[in-house]
Amino acid sequence: MQAQNSAIKPGELKYRIESGEKLLILDVREREEYRDWHIKGSVNIPMKKIVGGSNLNIPKKEKIVTICMHGMRSEKARQILADRGYNASVMQGGMIAWNSVYDISHVKEGNVNVVQFRRIGKGCMSYMIWNGKEALAIDPTIDVNVYAEFAEARKLRIVGVFDTHAQADHVSGGYELSKIANTGYFGPKELGNKIKYKIVNEDSRIAFGDAELLAMGTPGHTPSSTTYLVEDIAFTGDTLFVESVGRPDLGQDASSNAAILWETLHGKFLNLSSDIRIFPTHYSDKVEIVPGIPVYASMAELKQRLRALSMGKNEFIEWVAKNTPLKPNNFGLIKKINKGLIKIQDEGELRDLEAGPNRCAVK
Repeated sequence: MQAQNSAIKPGELKYRIESGEKLLILDVREREEYRDWHIKGSVNIPMKKIVGGSNLNIPKKEKIVTICMHGMRSEKARQILADRGYNASVMQGGMIAWNSVYDISHVKEGNVNVVQFRRIGKGCMSYMIWNGKEALAIDPTIDVNVYAEFAEARKLRIVGVFDTHAQADHVSGGYELSKIANTGYFGPKELGNKIKYKIVNEDSRIAFGDAELLAMGTPGHTPSSTTYLVEDIAFTGDTLFVESVGRPDLGQDASSNAAILWETLHGKFLNLSSDIRIFPTHYSDKVEIVPGIPVYASMAELKQRLRALSMGKNEFIEWVAKNTPLKPNNFGLIKKINKGLIKIQDEGELRDLEAGPNRCAVK
């Protein structure tokens, strides 16, 4: 039986970290699991070392929060540590639950209001934009309640839900959110014909309130990846990030699609105004995260920052081939789910499938 306050929720842990409380987040998974995906700043001591009674070199006064993948190993570790006199708690649900913690940042207020939803465990970002009381959601994740509750709290009516492409590293909430909001689901033609949605093409325009969202075809990461433009903001999906560019090899030929990606970057993005702000769907551990501050960069900054934007085509193709990371876990299956080719009703199974870091950028 757990002692009082021995278990804390993921959202509480986020708050305590951000408030500056001194905590030792102790990840008890195996080294390989930890290296693949973990909470920044955590310490890894595998479970077998804790069970074996090794000298952990942890002061007894330290506030410890144990964590594993699902919460079972970490609860056992908490009990062992508590029995030895340590001040230990466990984070409920492990890394899977941490994957459902969000940070919401206001990007812009004015004619068009924009907020960024940052899924801190996975580095996913999504957006809601609105004019008057009509709102659009862009690249929502599996946690559709986050967007529905945000809209309800602000008395907004979601009049469209958009995906920039068929996601490969996480389950899209686009179709489900559109059903909850009783509105249209929009996306590029690559989403297939197994789900009901409205295809966006080059120069498609979608009205919300007195404002308008413009679609711009930006292929390369996927065959029909699409960027959405509104005022001075470009929602780029996985095509252009603030620290790199999207990988072109997930389910398609890497070399030929690297060439297409280069053409998109040079023929589309480099022709945008330098003042356009780029808001992607992912960020990596290279990006410094500040709670409440959105992740973005202007085109002027990216032209200076990203060497990929100044490479010739052949150099770019070679660079992509040498710097593309391991493929995301279960990416083929996740794409099929997002295209409606496979239906998995069990939410726990879906969350297990998408567990792990995002790997959609060329390193």
